[in-house]
Order: sequence, then structure tokens, then C-alpha cells
Amino acid sequence: MANRILGVIVSSTPLLLAHFLLLPCVRPLNAQITRANQPGSPSAESNAGLNTVEGDYRIGPGDVISVSVADAPEWGGRFRVSDSGTIEISGVQEPIRADGQTPAGLSHVIAQALIDAKQLRDPRINVFVDEYHGRTITVLGAVSKPAIYPLTQRTTVLDALSLAGGALPGAGGTISVVRGAASAEATGTAMGSVQIVDLSRIVSGADLSSNVQVRTGDVINVSTARVVYVVGAVTKSGGFTLSDPSSGISVVKAVALAEGFTPLAATHRGLIIRQSTSEVGRRETAVDIAEILAGKAADVSLAPDDILYIPESGARKTVRAMGEAAMSLINGIAIYGVGYRLGTMQ
Repeated sequence: MANRILGVIVSSTPLLLAHFLLLPCVRPLNAQITRANQPGSPSAESNAGLNTVEGDYRIGPGDVISVSVADAPEWGGRFRVSDSGTIEISGVQEPIRADGQTPAGLSHVIAQALIDAKQLRDPRINVFVDEYHGRTITVLGAVSKPAIYPLTQRTTVLDALSLAGGALPGAGGTISVVRGAASAEATGTAMGSVQIVDLSRIVSGADLSSNVQVRTGDVINVSTARVVYVVGAVTKSGGFTLSDPSSGISVVKAVALAEGFTPLAATHRGLIIRQSTSEVGRRETAVDIAEILAGKAADVSLAPDDILYIPESGARKTVRAMGEAAMSLINGIAIYGVGYRLGTMQ
């Protein structure tokens, strides 16, 4: 019998919550999805820290492995696992099943195969994974680097978010996990079922149990936050994320987020543009912000996707014309909010 061969196990630094960054604007959310580990892909940099593997990593089809044989290097080499999950070793008649094996486990299988083939009497085998292609997850939505990422160790929702460079400032508070076959089998649910994870509760530590494990074939989608827009004669025009979309935000708070008015602001002639999917289309409502600030009128609540427009004084326009001007100003506008940035802590 072959001596027991232990694969090399390099412990990976756990991914921890590092800090929040306030980012000035949102990058386009429709960034092209690229496959991790491909030269020049946006995820290649993220994978630089994933060249180590824990002992529980299971080799899959497409992975590239290196096999070294002590005192008999001619039997080793570099092998790509076939679509059927096997590799072929010179001198061994039958293909060797690699799919589902750990590196240490595969080293035992190869050693026994060489003994059974009467090629070597007591081989010492080491197996290393050079490229990870067999077991992957897809991270989409409001993240810095949407891509397909290899699974090299046990991975949670926050780990997946960290691989993708963290959430953008315009990210919402929820993450949907669409289960692949592996997750469906492990959790006893249907393949394609969706689990909604509350990101804010995980980050705050209120519900760490929601930081569920993700498995090969899963799709992780970070939602986009609901926003209100403040444009026109304000210091900082932009879209501002709502911490609680159900309660909205007041006009006074929205103006504060925009850092107040410019000297030319016509605060008596503000306008709220509310989008609608009905036949009526959008609706414009005049609002006297100066009266609200003076305490002479009640504050008004803005709903998600509302636009608060403050015109400049002297520019007399109809309500309809001001609505058109406001709509044109939100195209390509910056979105402000707190993005969850996760990183590795040494």
C-alpha cells in the first residue's frame, strides 16, 4: 500500500468586514460580466489573493492541476480536468476521476493507480490546483466588479461581495441568492429558488445567520437602492439613496443632502416630479420650499424616484417646461450613498 500522502494545505486569510467608504458616484451597473482568471478581466486583480486553497476544496471539470511525483518526475505533469471529470496519467490504462476529489484525496487515488498499474511501488504524490474553473459563482448587480468568480474555499455572501470589490454607493439593502444545483441539494430546496438576504442586518451584526454559504452555480445579485433626485439651483445635484424607501424623505432633508441652495435659487418655485406607469404619465407638483423652511407651510414627503427641482430666479418657465428641464438633468447624474466595502484584514 502507498504511504498516506497529505496534500499541501495553505490556510486562507478569512474575509472580514473592513470598513465603509463614501464613494462620490456610481459606476455603470451594466458593466460587462467577464470570467475570473482570464487575462485582463476585471476580476483578475481580485483573484490574486485566491491562489491558496483549503483542504476541503473539491476539484471540478476545467480545473488545471499539477501532479508531482517524488523521485519519479516523469510520471507527473500539468493536467486539465476533462468535462467528464477525469485526467489521464501516462502508464495508467483507465482515466482517473478527479471531479469531487480534494487535492489530498486525488493524490491517494493517483498513487494507488500507479501501484495497481505496476508502474511504481511506493509513490509519493502531491497535487496542487493551478487554475480554478470547475466551481464558480456569479456576482451581479450593484457591485464594483460583476464577474464569475472561482470558489477555492467555503464562501459566504459577504465573501462573495468582497470578491466583487464591495457594493456600490447606489446599492440597496438586499441581496438575492439564486440557488444552483449544489445549494439546492445542500439546503433541500428547489434549484432556481431565491433567498433574499438583508445586507444591512448582516453588516450591523443583527443577523449573522443570514450570511449564508454560497456554492458552485449560485448567482448573487446585489439590489440597487431606491433614490430621490435633487437637481437645479442646489450646491450638490444628485441622486440620494433612501435608507427606508417605504417612508421616503422630506423636502427639507433632501435639500440638506444637496447641501443647500445656490445664490440664484428660486426657492418659492420648487417643483416635485413624480414618475408614474399609468396613462397619466409623470405628475408635476409645485412646492414653495421657502415657505416650508420658514415654518409657514407643511413639509412634503418625497417618494422613491421623485425629482425635486429648484429653478434659478429670473428663468420664468411653465410647470411643464420645468419638468422637462428636471428630467434632462438626471441623465448620468451622480448617486450618493454609503457603499459597503469589504476587504481582507491581515
